[in-house]
Amino acid sequence: MTGASSAAWLARLVIFAGILAFALVLWLQFARSEQPCSMCVYQRLADIAVMVIVTMGFFWQGGIRRGLWILAALYALAGAALAGWQWHLTQMATARVDTCASVQVFQGSPALGGWGKAFAATLSGHGSCALAGTRTLLGWPVTHWSIAFFLGCAVILLIAQHLLGRARS
Repeated sequence: MTGASSAAWLARLVIFAGILAFALVLWLQFARSEQPCSMCVYQRLADIAVMVIVTMGFFWQGGIRRGLWILAALYALAGAALAGWQWHLTQMATARVDTCASVQVFQGSPALGGWGKAFAATLSGHGSCALAGTRTLLGWPVTHWSIAFFLGCAVILLIAQHLLGRARS
């Protein structure tokens, strides 16, 4: 396998992981009624940005692809920082923080019917960021899963762009 094909395989892995992570948070929200806070919504936006930017990289070659994948890695690091800040709120401020700023990224449209409301609910945050950070999945706080996911994506993308650089040389 060449460096370029290995890099493409790693980028596809990041997209697949992003889809799985997004599906998991939607399951937590809609099946387990765990409402996201604003920090959760911003992490979702970082996940979407990573997936979109990595996908865009497949339409270009060379330096542009490498630049896009580095940009996606930076978004992944931003997502990890958001998750880390949420973990901090959980550890240091659970007793003092009642709510954080609610966020409404997308307004539901009556023209879209139920789908518009569901999409708007997916990208709107309510409640306490500190309390949202106390939720667990498989015995580990969701914030920790989010940090691990974003850091893993960043590392994989940096390895992929390194492989692209070696393939060009």
